[in-house]
Amino acid sequence: MSYPTRFQQKSLWNAATGLSILILGALLVLLTWLVGAIFGFLQPVLIPLIVAGIIAYLLDPVVCFLEKRGLGRLWSVVTVFVVMLIGIAMLTAAVSAGIQRSRMALKESAALPVTTAAAAETNDSRQLAPALARALHDLHKRYPSGLLGWALTETTDGGLPLSDSEGAEAEAGSLEFFWRTNGGRLLNPYQGVITQTAWAWVTAGSSKVLGMLGLVIGMIMVPVYLFFFLKDSASIRDHWHDYVPLQASRFKTELVDTLQEINGYLIAFFRGQVLVALIDGILVGIGLEIYDLPYGFLIGIFMAILGVIPYVGSILCMVPACIIGYLHAQGLAPFGLSPWAYVGGVLAIFIGVQQINSLVTAPKIVGDSVGLHPLTVIFSMLFWSLVLGGFVGTLLAVPFTAAVKVLFRRFIWERQLRDGALEQLV
Repeated sequence: MSYPTRFQQKSLWNAATGLSILILGALLVLLTWLVGAIFGFLQPVLIPLIVAGIIAYLLDPVVCFLEKRGLGRLWSVVTVFVVMLIGIAMLTAAVSAGIQRSRMALKESAALPVTTAAAAETNDSRQLAPALARALHDLHKRYPSGLLGWALTETTDGGLPLSDSEGAEAEAGSLEFFWRTNGGRLLNPYQGVITQTAWAWVTAGSSKVLGMLGLVIGMIMVPVYLFFFLKDSASIRDHWHDYVPLQASRFKTELVDTLQEINGYLIAFFRGQVLVALIDGILVGIGLEIYDLPYGFLIGIFMAILGVIPYVGSILCMVPACIIGYLHAQGLAPFGLSPWAYVGGVLAIFIGVQQINSLVTAPKIVGDSVGLHPLTVIFSMLFWSLVLGGFVGTLLAVPFTAAVKVLFRRFIWERQLRDGALEQLV
């Protein structure tokens, strides 16, 4: 009998296949973690570039239109920048006036006579520590035995219980007694761990502050990036394939065609989604202003900006709108509604605009430009925000998913269809 036998060969082959799949899976997880870490570290640099690239996608047709009317490329870009600056200045003036009116409205709703009950509640909230101390003493009196009674019993350093006159009753208004109880003495050795944890939080907060500072500095560079993107976009569009580091071959042609198709998805998505977000922002702003919500116009502007991110932008604007609505309705009771009923009206405005988005504007404007199911869009945002981290992943979720779809369609699904057709012919 020859060795290895057929059964042994099959077993070895299955083991090698399983080990290979396991190694590939581990490498994929490692690569995903590495890419996410790199993108998370480079977010202050990448976000301004991405924002400038998206704006360049939107403004490039305007620059090309002016160029066809006889202006040079440089002067077309300068003209677009001047118009943008004028528009931003006018918008800032309008927003400032709206904010001032909204602040006055909130002050009016907050300037209510303070009732006796409200004053007592406020006074109690300022005396939280004494009230908590008294509550702990009452618990100890009510349950002197058992685990709770033991934990709240004050003891000396030697572990002997203190009398009422020596201990709790002497400091009924202070929480300092807790560290002399059995429970406090158990927690006392972990004060170092608590301090280290607090210091770690402070350090993490400092690094986040520095990262935010880098992001702010990067956002200042957005106009510079945008200027050069618009100025050189025609040259990049016509000659970018020359910079692909591959020799002229069938593979390079296939790669260039794939990248061009992905770029088409990016252009279609961002141009369509920005128009949809603009419509949503206008509808939300008008609806909230009619509903007499303070800062309604400003919320509409943020909706027009953040609405580029499907679903997420609407939620990010809806939450502060509901909070402002609740605070506003506390005093003035607009339309005779209770605070929660008024918040329900704010929610109804956002839900109505979202329905218009889903049923009318998005299908008509964006249409099947990316061809993704809404559930796929939601899952892609969760996945890419986890992989790439935060804002970058959420912003690029739909384009990246569309790019993955292009790769699957060109190199897997179409190839399977071709192979199936050939088998049928044979």
